This record gives sequence, C-alpha cells and structure tokens, in this order.
Amino acid sequence: MSLHDLPATLHRLVPLRAEVDLEALRHNVRVLQGRAGAAELIAAIKADAYGHGVIPITRVLVEEGVPRFAVANVPEGVELREAGIEAPVHVLGAPLPEYLPAYARYDLIVTVSSGDVAEAVIEAATKVGPLTAHLKVDTGMHRLGIPPDEVPPVLARLQETPGIEVEGLWTHFATLGDAFTTEQLARFDALVEQLDGIGRAGTHVTNTGTLFLVSGAVQGRAFVRAGGALFGLVDDPAVAAEADDLKPVMRLVSRVVHLQTVAAGETVSYGRTWTADQPTCIATVAAGYGDGLPRSLSNTGFVGIGGRLWPIAGRVCMDMLMLDLGSPEGPGASVQIGDEAVLFGPGGPSAAEVARQAGTITYALTSGLTARVPRLTIGEGSASAIPTPTGAKPDRVSV
Repeated sequence: MSLHDLPATLHRLVPLRAEVDLEALRHNVRVLQGRAGAAELIAAIKADAYGHGVIPITRVLVEEGVPRFAVANVPEGVELREAGIEAPVHVLGAPLPEYLPAYARYDLIVTVSSGDVAEAVIEAATKVGPLTAHLKVDTGMHRLGIPPDEVPPVLARLQETPGIEVEGLWTHFATLGDAFTTEQLARFDALVEQLDGIGRAGTHVTNTGTLFLVSGAVQGRAFVRAGGALFGLVDDPAVAAEADDLKPVMRLVSRVVHLQTVAAGETVSYGRTWTADQPTCIATVAAGYGDGLPRSLSNTGFVGIGGRLWPIAGRVCMDMLMLDLGSPEGPGASVQIGDEAVLFGPGGPSAAEVARQAGTITYALTSGLTARVPRLTIGEGSASAIPTPTGAKPDRVSV
C-alpha cells in the first residue's frame, strides 16, 4: 500500500498545521467592501490564495458577495472553473500565444500587456472564440505593461476586432503612497482622459497599500483589487496604521516533539552556530524550511509557547527547529512535549514580525508554505481567537 492509498486523514498525522480562520476572512472582506464603496472588488487569490487554500477561500468569498477574482496564470483560473466558480476571473500574468485558446475555453479575462500580445489576442479571437481583455499599462514599475503612448493604437486595434471585449484598463504601483505613486497615478489618469471607449469607470489601480493610503486609487473606479489585505497581511507600518481593523486569517502552529537540557558550552544544530552559556532547556519543534519556514530565522526568530516568545537556537533544519527555553529553573521548564508552538499568528509572533526577522514579506511567508503543511479551516470560537501578542521584544517575553 502506498501513501496515496491511505485514508486522507492520515495526511494530517503531523504536528504542523496552518489554521485558516474563515470568520476572520469574512470580517476582512466586509472591511474591504466598505473601502471599495460602489466599485466591484477583485479578490486576488493567486498562489493558492497566498498559501491559504484557494478553493475553500474562494467559496467563502463568493458567499460574501465578491464578484470577481484574479489569478496569476491559466492553471489557477482553470482550477476555479473546475471547482464551479462562475464569476469573472482575471489572469494577471502575460499570456504566451499558445495559451490563448484556454482563455476562450474557460472564459478567463486576458491581460494585454504588449502590442505583440494584442496581435496574438486578435488572431485567437478570430480562430477560437470571443475573448475579454483588460489592458495593462506600464506607468513606471517596468515589469509588465504597454507604455502609455502606445496604448491608444493598441486599444483601437482591439476595439475594432469582432469577438474582443475590452472591459478595462489597469496599472500596478511600484511603491505605496509616496510621490512616485502619485506620479504613476497621474500618468495613468492622463492616459485615460485621452482615450475613447474607456472612461475612468473602466479602470483599476489599487493594491492593498494604495487601497488604504491613496484615495484617488479608489474614487470613481469600476474595480478595486485587493490581495494580501483579504488575509490580514500587511507589512508597511503606514498601511498597518490605516488597516488596523483587519484580522490575521492564518495561524501556523506546530508542537514540541522533544525536550532536553544541554550543558554550558554545548552547541545546537548544524554548523554549531549557537552555544549554551549556561545549562539550558532546549525544545525541538516539528517545523523547518521543508515546510516553507525561512532558514534566515536561524538564531533570530521567535516561537510562541505557553504565552511567551522563545528564541530559535541554532540553524533552522529541514523538518525541525530548536528553541532556547532558558534555565532549567526558569519558566521554560514547564514546557511539555506536545505543547503547541506558534510559528506565527495568535499566540505567537505576528506574520509581519516573523517576516521582518526573516528579511522577507508576509506574502512570501504564507505563499511559501509547502504542500506538506495541512491547511485546516476553522471558524469563530476556535484556537484562532487567542489574542495576538503585541510589542514583543527580542527576548523571552510574556505575551
């Protein structure tokens, strides 16, 4: 018998799990809908809904009245269609010509990101069926998009072609709410004023940061995009101050699987980068970089156990990490095998705190969790209701 022949529940016989709080998700959606006003919310659920599990997440969003979704590529869009999601689905990535028949077959909205893509879309629409398009304008990020001065002829070519509906025009900001954001927005709106057939109402420019910081990114738009905010993921302090009513949706939690006391002078983990300066209790937790936990948390990160944050001792391993619980006579001595160990979320450091310690961002933290981490959906009144620690210091501290 292979692993794949075993009952599905056996795949959860691991200490580590990502708890996904659907009540927190519903709360965040309502906050964002309030911010969007009359505009339609486009929920960005790419990368498996930022690692949260795209199908259960999307079904909740549909229940909450979210009218549109955005994904990164065709397979992500097809996954939604095969799960019965009928709402409009934007594919934000640039298509290669051979992908375009799938857009028509699965009724996916294509991003026209260059003149060459426009010509491929025109050819596909005449051969395989109608296509809906949104034009991506490069206003300064220089990742994808049509330069503003090239948009009018591209738009005209698309609009004169039967079988193509140009539904909208969009851009993406490189920064959050600073002078360059203002410059990008001005470039975009100046272009929109020049165009026939697409008014400001057919545009969308927001992401999580600008949704909370830039009023001009929302007012008068037909659509508002939001991704990380759905899941309470905010890195920028200025955005966090404006978005303090968002709730974290994910809690990454494992358990203590081994305890020992090491003598002064003993080292822990690969490379012997951590040395005990006194007799020290060491807890081993079942979580590592094979689960997507950043290895850069070695000797810098913290994990919550029993209402305290404990520092990571030594290098993070593929499947495990070790914690410094302090003196055998200290509070760490009360930790038991089987105790919950919160990697991030309520009961441990926040995802933003862990991301800062790891030198990354929250989006990378949650979307980087590997497939072997079970996602467990929970609701109101579950473990996710444990208060989130705030103001934690880089030491063993009560939370």
